[in-house]
Amino acid sequence: MPRILVVDDEGGIRLLLSHAFTRAGHEVRTAAHPREAMALCASEHFDVLLSDVKLPEMNGHELVRWAVRSYPHIRCILMTGFDDVDCQECPFLSRCRLLAKPFDPKDAVKLVEESLREDPPN
Repeated sequence: MPRILVVDDEGGIRLLLSHAFTRAGHEVRTAAHPREAMALCASEHFDVLLSDVKLPEMNGHELVRWAVRSYPHIRCILMTGFDDVDCQECPFLSRCRLLAKPFDPKDAVKLVEESLREDPPN
């Protein structure tokens, strides 16, 4: 069963995505802050990291940078309520997919499942 880690400081987004991924047959954990996500990654395996770009303490780009260096197999998706220019600056854009807010939870599930069908990152 694929394991998804959702990182967003908005509780409603975390809850919405948690329900959507659970209904789709995925195991999901959530984190409100990047440091919480990092601690979860250190103790559990995740196939996909789905993170908001705008987070307290560090942004989603920094979290992705840490994740791909620490866990090369992980697939990353950045969620943003801003236009794609915000995400074009990500140094790991080739390792990321983008999910524009607002989104339908079904679209988030579809994007994660597409990512999981691709070859794992190197």
